[in-house]
Amino acid sequence: MAKVDGPLFSIEARGKIGDAMVFFPWKGRHAVRRWLKPTNPRDVDQKIMRQKLSGMGKCLGAMETPGSVLANGSAAVVAWKAVTPAAQIWNAYFVKKGMEDLSSDAIFTALSAAIQGADQIDTWVACAGELGLATLYATENIYATDISPELQLAMAAYAAYKAEISTATDIYSSYPSNWTTDQISQFATDFTAAY
Repeated sequence: MAKVDGPLFSIEARGKIGDAMVFFPWKGRHAVRRWLKPTNPRDVDQKIMRQKLSGMGKCLGAMETPGSVLANGSAAVVAWKAVTPAAQIWNAYFVKKGMEDLSSDAIFTALSAAIQGADQIDTWVACAGELGLATLYATENIYATDISPELQLAMAAYAAYKAEISTATDIYSSYPSNWTTDQISQFATDFTAAY
C-alpha cells in the first residue's frame, strides 16, 4: 500500500499501488515507475556469467590497493590506472577488459584449456596459491562448474593482455598460456609489489 503525505499536493508517496505502480525516493527526488515482479533466473548461462565475474573479483581482491600496505597501490594497480580511460575507474576497466571476450563460452573454454595444457601449469598453480586465490566451487544456486585458482589468475592475465598493458618487463604482449615461468611469477608479484 502506498504511503502518501499531502496527497492533493503530491508532496511525497512511498510504496506500491496494487501491481501497477511503485512510488519511492531516489537521489532526493520522488519517483514513480511501473511495478515489476523481481526475477532472478538461475539458469546455467547466468550461473556461468556470475562465476566468471566472481573470478575477476577474486583477482581484484588479491591486488594491493591504495590505502592498504602500499600508498599508491601495487604495480598491477598502477599499471591498470595508467591504461584506464578518464571516464572509468580502474577496477571496472579491469573487469570490462577481461569480460569483453571471456563472456563468450568458447573463448573462456579455450583459455582454460590453454592454461591447463601449458608447460608452466605448476607455476600458474603456485602463483595463484601465493595470492590466496581459492577454487570457486559449483553450488546449486550460484555457480555451474568449478573455477580453479590458476584459471582465475589466467583470467586476470588475459585482461592485462587485452588491455595491452606495457611494463618494463613487457610480459603482457603475448597470450597468457605462452608466458614463461618468469613472466607468470612477475605478473603475480605485481599484484602485491610496490611500483
